[in-house]
Parts: sequence; C-alpha cells; structure tokens
Amino acid sequence: MSFNVRRLREDAPRKKVRLWKPIALALIGISGSLFGFYEHERERYKEHKASAHRCTILKRILLVLIAVLCALLLLAGTVKALSALKILNLGTITKLTGTAPPQDEWGHTNILLLGQGDEGHDGVNLTDTIMVASIDPDETKSIVLLSLPRDLYLLKTEKMGAGRINTMYRDYRSYLQFQKGMEEEEATQEAMRELAAEIGRHMGIQIHHTAKVDFIGFVKAVDLLEGIDVDVPYDIVDTEYPDENYGFETFQILAGPQHLDGETALKYARSRHTTSDFGRSARQQQILTAMGEKAKSIGIQKDPKKLIELLRILSANFETTMSISEAVGLAEIARDIERSRIITMQLNDRNGLYGGLAEPGGFLYNPPRDLFEGASVLLPVSIPEFPVTWKQIQTAVQLLMHHREVYGTQPEFAVLNSTARPGTARRLGNELLRYGFSVGKVENAESTDQATTTISYNNEADAALAGFFSLLLDIPVAPLPVDLPASQRTRLTIILGTDYEFTPLQDLLQNLQ
Repeated sequence: MSFNVRRLREDAPRKKVRLWKPIALALIGISGSLFGFYEHERERYKEHKASAHRCTILKRILLVLIAVLCALLLLAGTVKALSALKILNLGTITKLTGTAPPQDEWGHTNILLLGQGDEGHDGVNLTDTIMVASIDPDETKSIVLLSLPRDLYLLKTEKMGAGRINTMYRDYRSYLQFQKGMEEEEATQEAMRELAAEIGRHMGIQIHHTAKVDFIGFVKAVDLLEGIDVDVPYDIVDTEYPDENYGFETFQILAGPQHLDGETALKYARSRHTTSDFGRSARQQQILTAMGEKAKSIGIQKDPKKLIELLRILSANFETTMSISEAVGLAEIARDIERSRIITMQLNDRNGLYGGLAEPGGFLYNPPRDLFEGASVLLPVSIPEFPVTWKQIQTAVQLLMHHREVYGTQPEFAVLNSTARPGTARRLGNELLRYGFSVGKVENAESTDQATTTISYNNEADAALAGFFSLLLDIPVAPLPVDLPASQRTRLTIILGTDYEFTPLQDLLQNLQ
C-alpha cells in the first residue's frame, strides 16, 4: 500500500492553533488544580506531622514531670508537695486520665528506684543506688524503703546471668542493644523491667515499675532546692573519693548539722571508704528525706518557675517504666502519705553471727573471695548454711511490707533470761534486732524465777502489739511479775523460762497466716 503526502489548505494551521489553545489551557488548569491540591495536602501532612510531634513531646513532658515528682518527691517523703500540680489542674487530670497504679494482693504498689553514674563519672550505667519502695495508699498510708547494697550477688537469674546486682542493668542493657539489636530506648526499658522482676523474684514480692535517675539530675535538683540540710551522724574523711579524671580526691565532712549543695550532697551520698556501703545506703535515704523537706519548706509546690526548671533539669536524666496514666494515678494516691509514715531498712552484713552486735537488716555475709575470682561480694545468710537461700530476707520483707503497722508503732523490747540456757536471750535479742525491732535490754532477769516463757506489756495501749508478737513468737501473754524491777520493764518484756527453745523467725512467720 502506498501513501501520498500533500499540502493542506492555507487555513489549516489556524484550525490547529484553535485546537491547541483550549487543550493547553485545560491542561494548565488541571495542572494548577492538581498542584493546588498537592500543596494543600502537603500542608495538611506537615501540619499533621507537626501536631503529632507536638503531641509526642507533650506526652513525654507530662510523663517526665509526673514521674520525676513521684519518684524524687513522693518517695522522698514529701508527697504533699505533689499537690503543687494543682497549678496544672492535677485534680481534673487525675479524674480524666489517671488510673490506679498496679497493686499486689496486699494492695501495695512496689517500685524499684535506681541511681546511676553518668558519662562524667567512673562506672557509667552502674546502678550503685538500689532501693525498693513499697507504697500502701489505703490501709496504713505509708511507704517502706528497703536499700540493697551494690555488692549483693545473685547466684542465678532467669535472663541476666550471675553477678553483682549493680552491674546487671548495665550488662543486660548492652546485651539487648548490641547482640539482640534493640534500639537504645527499648533496651533501657526492658533492662529496667527485667532487673525489677529479678529482684522481686529473689525477695518474694512483685515489683511493678522502675524509676532511674543519674548523678547530673541529682546534683542539679539539689541545687534547685537551694541545697539541703542534714544532720551528719559521724565524721567522714574519704581519701579515695573518685574524681573526674579516674583518680581520687579527699572528701571530708564533719558530724553535726550541715548545709549541702548538689555536689557535696552527691559526695555525701556516694562516699563509702570511711564507713561502708551500708552506711552509704542510710545516707541516701537521709538525703531523699531532706530533699523532700526542703522542697516543702521553700514552697516549691507554689512556684511554677521552679517546677518547670526541675522538669528541664531532670527530663534528660530520668527514666521510668510507668505510663502517663499510672504516674498520674500514683501522684493522686500519694497525697495522704506523711513523712512520719516512712519505714526504712538497709540490708547489711551486721548479722551478729560471729560475736558482734546485730543491726536491722543484718541478713548478709561476705563469702571467701577465692570463690568469686577475688571479688568482694555479699550473699544472704542461710539457715541451713547450704544451699544459699533468700528465706530470711523474704521473711523480713514480708514483715516490713505486710505488717508495716507494727513497725510504725516502733516497739521496744527487753529480753530477759530467767531460767533458760545461757546465751538464749542474746540470741533472741539479735534476731529481733535484725528484723528491725528495737531491743533496749538483753540481760538476766532480776528478782524473778519462772519456768514459763512469757511476753508482757506495760501499758494497755500496747496490748494488741503484745498479741501480735505472742502469735508470731508463739509465746503466751502474761502480766509482768510483781517482783521485776522497774529498770527491767519496757513497752514489751520477754522473760525466757526453761521451756524456751530458740526458733528463727523464718520458721515462725507461718504463725501469722
């Protein structure tokens, strides 16, 4: 097939022009509309993205603000300072968004509190401050603070291996991040949760959440409070306090009332060469209480500027596993808890087993170093000695947390040996001391000779208290002997007769069930 090509008429180009123009105009109109639609949608997307980003920031700010105040002010014994958030309408917020924090079967919320080093200190990510806080919002409206020494050694865990308790968060976090490929934030959260779960398993309780703060946040928070006032119980001269260059400097502070700025408070909390980890734990609890008292005295709850500054300081130095709603709920239930209802104990090695005096929390001992590659570690005292168990610590935790109303009355004992075997009174006295009860006298009974072991009380107000220990120790309540001198009478007096056989409290706790 062939084709012929011929010239069109002279007016053909004019028709072509008339067709092109409307098409071009239509295309331009459509393009403009599409471009306008695109620009509109792009602006909407940008606005949505910015809004989502702002929402995320606001959520994180709210979480940090509430969690910081809960962990550092609530647990420091100044929960009333949380009413400061009324400037943010906390009452309305809690009614709308606050949920009750998780509780165990006793109605308690248990939180693991961690203090760690930062990039400027030796031992970054080591959790050298470890406390368990148990909050009872209803029955006793109290808080129990139990400190664990950093050298406490866990022989076996489900996921974290064996080792000192202060290394487990750091090591497990690194494992999750670098071997399991987790993002840093996810690894941090999971490591905090697992450490809480592991400590809870060993202590026989459920720990619901973890809160962690580093040295920078601590120092700046104390400075924001214009320093704190503490009564230093003894002279501290630590010639081996770590400096900022992986060396040492001397830290010295004298006994008596002292005003501490942030850096000095940190040194006071960390120093351990003059005393021990156990003295350090007690000072850390003292500092938390002092921070709370100072916050209350300067009226931080009425100072929005200081609250915002506290948020700014700690937002980069504080982490928690609590959700926003749980933190808000915790702030709400905390309002009724007073400082006088804070019960403290530190686990230590003053166990009284080798002729020394026992102290509250004395459930640990130092095993031979050659069993742990030369390292100094602490293990629980066990009855029997092997295998190593946490039964005594678990018993102490059960008494502290589930019968805290007894500790709140601060009972004092006299343990007198009438006709029991020599040394029996000392043994029982040490046992009561280790579990946190005050024992004022341990001696032979004067002017009385009885074969039956009894427990007595001086005042009718202590009758219920005597009944509690009668049930626990399996000792009958009886009136005080009339010939017992007044010098040997105290709130609760135990007189040991020939029928007394010492039984560890770990085997008597079942009497309360």
